[in-house]
Amino acid sequence: MKPSNRTLILASVCSVFCVFLSTIAIAASQIAFSRFGPDNNLGLSQDPFYAMSGWAFLLYDLVHVFVVAVFALVLARAFSWEAWMGGGALVISSLANFASLFVNIFFLMAALRALAQGRPIGLANPEAGYEVICSTLDFAQASFGLVGTLFLAAAAINAPGMARIAAWFLLAGLPISFFQIAEVGLHTPWTFIVNVWVTPLHEVVQHILITITLLGIIHHRLYSRVPRPSQETVTPPHSVPHSASEPRSRLDWADSEF
Repeated sequence: MKPSNRTLILASVCSVFCVFLSTIAIAASQIAFSRFGPDNNLGLSQDPFYAMSGWAFLLYDLVHVFVVAVFALVLARAFSWEAWMGGGALVISSLANFASLFVNIFFLMAALRALAQGRPIGLANPEAGYEVICSTLDFAQASFGLVGTLFLAAAAINAPGMARIAAWFLLAGLPISFFQIAEVGLHTPWTFIVNVWVTPLHEVVQHILITITLLGIIHHRLYSRVPRPSQETVTPPHSVPHSASEPRSRLDWADSEF
């Protein structure tokens, strides 16, 4: 299946939207943390900026799934199994992160909000039970993210242009995946920096590179369809090999293979 130009344009727009959502989430979470601190879950549960950041990250995961699926589909036309493995693992990772945020927003924060308002919730310590669920989902997100990043980068590194640059950037982000696995269930200053700053900023740059790559493919497809002025056919001498034997351009992958 070859993705159409409309699909690539939609994926590019969604990728830009992911950058916007990540920026909003980072800014809103920082405002909330400046008011209550990162460890005051009871106060954060009542803060509108913290709720805004949670909803932004939640929507980001849904849009991110589509962008990764299209990017993996583009790579899979030339580098099949690595792209399918990487894209599938990253989709599972995003869905696990979505489930963790869902539990945090609709169960944990809702329970803490009710507790702060003096309403009975039936649990003496609601954080304990939901923390186990979120930690399990976070571990699944980090594990599948590590595998998906490795395989998708292995597929993209064989492609020319911006796709290769995106691959090297994905490989550079592998230590973040290891940190995410190591910090599951922990609440320390370095885990706060990884979750609030390093990971979102890495995702912002990642989506910028994916957007540039997809737009480059669209540009090459449209440029290759523009009719070029006809030239007089010249019969090559016997000593010159036929032009069909010449190697293809490095940009041909964007049209013939992808």
